[in-house]
Amino acid sequence: MSDPADLTLVELLPLLASRALSARELLDACLANVERHEQQVQAFVVLTPERARTAAERADAHRAAGRPVGELAGVPVAVKDLYLTAGTPTTASSRVLEGHDPGLDAEVWTRLQRAGAGLLGKTTMHEFAYGTGSIPTRNPWGLDRTPGGSSGGSGAALAARMAPVATGTDTGGSLRIPAGACGLSSLRPAQGRVSTYGVVPLSPSLDTAGPMARRMLDVSLLLRLLAGHDPRDPGSLDAPVPAYPQQAPRDLAGVRIGVPSAGFWDDTDADVDRLCAAGLELLAARGAELVEVVPPSGTQQVMDWPGTYGETMGPEAVAVHAQWLAEREHLYGEEVLGRLRAGQEVTPEQYEHAQQHRRAWAQAWRALFASLRLDAVAHPTNPQPPALLPGRGPSIWPSKAWSVTGFPALSVPVGVDVRGLPVGLSLAALPEQEASLVGLGVVVDEEVQLWQRNPLAPA
Repeated sequence: MSDPADLTLVELLPLLASRALSARELLDACLANVERHEQQVQAFVVLTPERARTAAERADAHRAAGRPVGELAGVPVAVKDLYLTAGTPTTASSRVLEGHDPGLDAEVWTRLQRAGAGLLGKTTMHEFAYGTGSIPTRNPWGLDRTPGGSSGGSGAALAARMAPVATGTDTGGSLRIPAGACGLSSLRPAQGRVSTYGVVPLSPSLDTAGPMARRMLDVSLLLRLLAGHDPRDPGSLDAPVPAYPQQAPRDLAGVRIGVPSAGFWDDTDADVDRLCAAGLELLAARGAELVEVVPPSGTQQVMDWPGTYGETMGPEAVAVHAQWLAEREHLYGEEVLGRLRAGQEVTPEQYEHAQQHRRAWAQAWRALFASLRLDAVAHPTNPQPPALLPGRGPSIWPSKAWSVTGFPALSVPVGVDVRGLPVGLSLAALPEQEASLVGLGVVVDEEVQLWQRNPLAPA
């Protein structure tokens, strides 16, 4: 058997179910990689091996006794330090919340626990998720580079084989950016698809929660467990869970993928451009048609800074942080404090105009999808390779477009560039096309199979 820590979730689950692999063996393999790599990678704020061990031993005992277990019984999970986990503090990687434990579990963590998963630890992130870096975390594909952010610790832990499953959040790209930078798969679900109850907010009308994994089939499996209405989350969608795919669709005849003519591919590194184009050709080889798309008017207002995105996020973040700023302003990092102060400069009129533009721009995209019969729109996840440390991380301008609309968007690896760094392709779709969108990601992922490559394996 391969090293259990190298296996993806869909490979692990049958082995655990048949008892060909014990949950304790899986955990030990993950902890061996933590011991081997964490000092360099620095993916965790805190490790909780005892919590993961308790879950693993319970799963093994129940399986041995023939008792029913959850689908993720004994699987260790790395949880972004934005999710409340009763008994383990949630700090949002900030001194402001040092020791913060309100004794509650986020709904996502509740569902993972219900499925039998064990908490391996809380992963690093950009302070309060307000940025695209995750200092001090390093990218396992290039230890002198950022893993992206804000869910950079989760991305680094996955890439370093410290855990097979991780959680993240995405306000303007914080799942997709580190997924692209670390050679992983992830989906920003449609707004409200996965509960954000118990997640420290940044911008409530833009925030989403979701899974990260090394394989898109793993992401699809996790979405089947995590998606669904939560009455405690006021923004939760009260709609059936999409039929996320369990395998790659064989025939893409009739599928139409839009390639924007402007805005989304600008200032793209030549090798990133080449690999993303190759990823689209994999879909075309299955029968998909690539269609040039002229983005709706107003795109520049979305892409510019602060623009529609910044004029939404800024005031909402200020409202979230008002009490903490009043009591503990001196504990904030300089970068995040500067961004909060900038948010204070946005007027109520600017905020309201941004909301009007969000609604109009989303409707314009809906009309474009309908008129061109599009199933998805494609662009590079990150236009440039992960920045050298202590860089602030890649730009979020392509990814934030879909945050503004509330549409689902994924990142899937399409290969490794000439520098030896992974490149991600982003695909976005309408909320009602979310399951098919994941299927397109599965097609690319099962062809490229970057999940088989361990960036920290001995040469």
